[in-house]
Amino acid sequence: MKTRITDLAADCCPDKIDLGKPNEALALRITNRVQGRLGIDAAPRRRRSKLPRAFLLAAALVLAFGTAAFALAGYGMSLRKPTAEDTLVTGFRYEVVVDGKVWNSEILAYPDAGMVFTFACPEESSSTAEFRCFWLPREATEGTTDAEGWTKRLFCDGGSSIPYCISTFDSLRDGFQLVLSGDVSVVKEEHWGGWKVLEVTSDYTKLPVSAYDRANYILLFDESRGFLVVISGEETLETLEHIAREMEIRESATAKGEHPDAAMIGLLDLARG
Repeated sequence: MKTRITDLAADCCPDKIDLGKPNEALALRITNRVQGRLGIDAAPRRRRSKLPRAFLLAAALVLAFGTAAFALAGYGMSLRKPTAEDTLVTGFRYEVVVDGKVWNSEILAYPDAGMVFTFACPEESSSTAEFRCFWLPREATEGTTDAEGWTKRLFCDGGSSIPYCISTFDSLRDGFQLVLSGDVSVVKEEHWGGWKVLEVTSDYTKLPVSAYDRANYILLFDESRGFLVVISGEETLETLEHIAREMEIRESATAKGEHPDAAMIGLLDLARG
């Protein structure tokens, strides 16, 4: 049975690939190298041949796969709901002293996990994110900003409720998990430019202990730099999205600080994370 190379490419190559501008010099070098290994005269001929076309097709596929691999080599955030057989979500945490030795390690378990967000990081960034808000439903009660309004955390204590909390996460590394408890539902998943945006809501009424019945969350994840900003609160998702659409996020001039705690799992829940 004959299999066409185009059929093989269709199974493993993304549908939309931007190859950029044609690189004739690179294609020629690839063609000459392949022809040289096969003992074919690479000198130009006037007679038309199907062979160079075949090698140019192969070169184009090499470029296509290379471009696709480059496009997929960014930061990623995936999510899953624990099943009945996977109700106990666990992760490793350890602390390192100055000389590099581990002096404390433990396994953290979250039996009430309703959603797990896992992060893929090609490399752990030393940079951090900061934000400033141009609209808030009410004034924050905790968190400090500079003269231009930039900060890493804002919290609003409404007395009997928590209207909103906005914070950045600087501890992301490859395989890191963020756990959200309760009965979690995904309301919206979309992209705003280079940001992956997830809007979820969690029902806490069935948990053994909880200070509130429900909370909403918006996760803003920069897939090119690995920045994560979370807006959570008992305000409606519409209100939290209003905050998100009228805020600015940038790389902070303050580098990530050294910390002995190297946890691979964390809790996202409002007021408990």
